[in-house]
Amino acid sequence: MRLRVLLVAVLAAGVAAASAHASARPLRASDAALLKRPPTPEEMIAQNVAARLTRLHPEVRCGPLGISVPAGALVTGITLIPSHGPAGYFLLLPEMCNYLAWFREDPLRYDPSACTDSESGCEKTDELAALALATVSHESYHVLGYRNEAQVECYGVQSIWFVATSLGASVAEGQRIAQFYWTHIYAEREKATPAYWSPECRDGGKYDLRPKSHSWPS
Repeated sequence: MRLRVLLVAVLAAGVAAASAHASARPLRASDAALLKRPPTPEEMIAQNVAARLTRLHPEVRCGPLGISVPAGALVTGITLIPSHGPAGYFLLLPEMCNYLAWFREDPLRYDPSACTDSESGCEKTDELAALALATVSHESYHVLGYRNEAQVECYGVQSIWFVATSLGASVAEGQRIAQFYWTHIYAEREKATPAYWSPECRDGGKYDLRPKSHSWPS
């Protein structure tokens, strides 16, 4: 069966309109236990992808983000900033970690081109899988030192294909997922989460990571 049972009702409702990646915040004492324990298999998946993307060794944990989220909003990840030095950690919602693990098990399950039955709910499931890939990508750019959310989100969108292929998808599928995210989620950010949107996030724009290529966004 292609459609997974959705984890939380709010995740299934208004993903494109309400989702956002959180801005970076300082490390707090309450994070210590979470960061001290060994990573779970799901966390190792996220860590390995982030390490490939950043060429660093950030730690990733799945759990509470430790921030206040407005009613109706969905924040999927947050980067933790030590008092001295660059960011070396980020947190993901457990649901995002689960989708990353499920994606690695069978990337083709989340290929948007395979979603042909609108009544099955597969489009919403594909949105959540794409959001999980985008969250790892987004937070990885925070680890690299970028703080402007619009810039980070744009860089993250352009690296979704890389995350997807790192988890076993073909380049073609990774590009389809990136295009799906661009059309179904990023397109809503101008109105829903404007801090994560920029008119310069486009082919040939200021935030274009590959200006010589016109295969946008990947």
